[in-house]
Amino acid sequence: MKVIFICVGAVKKGCIKEGFIGYLKRIRRYLPVEVIDVREENSSIKMPVEVILRREAERIARKTMAGDFTVALSERGRSFSSGEFSQFVERIVSSGKKRLCFIAGGAFGLHHSVIDGADAVLSLSPMTLPHDLARLVLAEQVYRAFTIMRGEPYSH
Repeated sequence: MKVIFICVGAVKKGCIKEGFIGYLKRIRRYLPVEVIDVREENSSIKMPVEVILRREAERIARKTMAGDFTVALSERGRSFSSGEFSQFVERIVSSGKKRLCFIAGGAFGLHHSVIDGADAVLSLSPMTLPHDLARLVLAEQVYRAFTIMRGEPYSH
């Protein structure tokens, strides 16, 4: 299995980017990992958010493949404790799927078609997080999930 992070927009803040890359390296100890950045739609005051989200959703759809297990991030998704999330990831990893794709939206989130079409919807927090920070939190929790699975000392 390969872990894929499909993310709208790029990480702009250096400290967040550095942390994200650090967790990707740690995740690679367990499984191959890839980041697919999807271009954020250029927005203007006149462009409706629905149009922005739909265009980003079309780009996201081109990055997923049949047979992927997709997890969309949304504040309306399911919340997990770290232990529960580890069990969730372990079930997917042992399912025989080739790719586990986490999909993180941009400044406006994700289009309903991405959320509705996902195999699971995950909430990192009921609070709204900047999309680059959400990416960092997600990567840390994926890494933590693997350490919990293996009984390693990172997670207490």
